[in-house]
Amino acid sequence: MKKIECIIRPEALSLVEQAIRQERVGGLTISEVRGFGLQRQPARPKVKLEIYAMDIEVERLIEAIKLAAFTGDIGDGKLAVLPVEQLIRIRTQEEGAKALV
Repeated sequence: MKKIECIIRPEALSLVEQAIRQERVGGLTISEVRGFGLQRQPARPKVKLEIYAMDIEVERLIEAIKLAAFTGDIGDGKLAVLPVEQLIRIRTQEEGAKALV
């Protein structure tokens, strides 16, 4: 199981969200964040997405996000894939893949 985190431009959110929905993942968390990169421009609002996914879904999700968020300009964002050792749905106590759906 993996966790995908990406930071994108706010104006790309609707396209990225549509692309993720088409991949039929269990869920998505969206947060507003601020930051800056190496260019040292003033901190700009961004959107952070967090997605838990099974290993077999990860490559499709990465490609969908990259395609939807790409403009070719500085500030398109970052995408990271992290291992998840354990995932638990607190309400039902389900673990692993059962906690995703």
